[in-house]
Amino acid sequence: MEFYPGYQYLVTKAEVRKNSALSFQKAITVDGVFLRCRRCNTKFLKSENQLPDGRHYCRACMAFGRVTSSHYLGVLPLANPKKKTVDLIFCGQLTAAQKKISQGLVENFKQQRASLVYAVTGAGKTEMLFDLLHYCLAKGLSVAFCSPRVDVCCEIQPRLQAVFPKLEIGLRHYGAKPYQPTSLLVCTTHQLLYFKAAFHLIVVDEIDAFPYAGDQRLHFAVNNALHKTGSCVFLSATPSETEIKAAQKTGGLFCLPARFHRRQLPLPKLIRIKTQKLPLSYRIKKKFLSQVMQLLQHNHLLLFCATVQQVLAMEKFLKMELGDVAVGSVHAADCERQTKVKRMRQNKFQIFCCSTVMERGVTFANVSVLVFGADHLIFTQATLLQIARRADRKGDFSNSEVVFYFTQMTNAIRKTLQTTKNLNQQAKKAGLLNEM
Repeated sequence: MEFYPGYQYLVTKAEVRKNSALSFQKAITVDGVFLRCRRCNTKFLKSENQLPDGRHYCRACMAFGRVTSSHYLGVLPLANPKKKTVDLIFCGQLTAAQKKISQGLVENFKQQRASLVYAVTGAGKTEMLFDLLHYCLAKGLSVAFCSPRVDVCCEIQPRLQAVFPKLEIGLRHYGAKPYQPTSLLVCTTHQLLYFKAAFHLIVVDEIDAFPYAGDQRLHFAVNNALHKTGSCVFLSATPSETEIKAAQKTGGLFCLPARFHRRQLPLPKLIRIKTQKLPLSYRIKKKFLSQVMQLLQHNHLLLFCATVQQVLAMEKFLKMELGDVAVGSVHAADCERQTKVKRMRQNKFQIFCCSTVMERGVTFANVSVLVFGADHLIFTQATLLQIARRADRKGDFSNSEVVFYFTQMTNAIRKTLQTTKNLNQQAKKAGLLNEM
């Protein structure tokens, strides 16, 4: 077996004896009345998760290969980094605010201080990382860029590859090919469970997104995969108050309340309807279709629904009512998801009905956003903020609008409206907006 530095292998005691260069530990250890998995840090009772032969196993990370009490976790330590020439090709221009954050991230990394970039979607978070990534890569350091969402990883990898064209950039998510080391790895946060002390810099995008938010296994995976001399950069458009305050205390908070194009964030328009049952009744249908057609005058439309069933019902309804309009749909279980997203980018759909799978990680030019059933429990404040930020992300001003249809007012809707107003006020006060 070939061992790559930083990658965590499941090995037997015999294999450990054969490889003196490996650093290893028991895969499952005793922790009082509990057992603890050293790969994902999950604790469980000794009486649980036991095989017929008496060995224990971890159920929490079974998808990554079964860890048993007879296994060891073996890691080949990283070699000393060697400086190298790395070409950075970026034709864009950072704004003064972006440049300040970009320089701050490099300084924080030099001091081994974690950073939180709290910036609205479309503010150019990825572009602000280029200088830091280049600094680390030129020093021969190992870098991981991870996100909870596969879609985000699949979009980020080619963008980074274009910026560092002579560098091999890896991409790993569930079902990926066997691991091959690269200087820069783009991966889902789950993939970090395979690593230990492997990366000098770990960038974690969308820290508020499922499944990273609230999953302590993934937080452990990030810390475990970080080299002792390294640090993390966390990115979010909707971080929690706890995360913001923690970053403020350490001097690691960077906030950018405006987008690079210096336009205000579109303020959601609220429309109350009596029922959300499809097909809509005559009076509601007439007003709803009129609203849809008005939005289509300037842009294509991302139409979000709360459930997969509603997505499909909305697609069927709109196709029946608007025969000349190209309508498509997508959801998490859609096997043609990547193809459909590509077609949407090619302007093949005028209306794209979607579930929350499209709430983040994708950018379309010239789209407005409509949320049908914005009062559904699935539409949290963070989700509604992310969805609303799909509008007016790139390109010239196109009258992009955001519309929320709802039956009952919720705190999530109310707070989304207030947060958007507050961010626009902060951006205006800081001189980050152009007069429209």
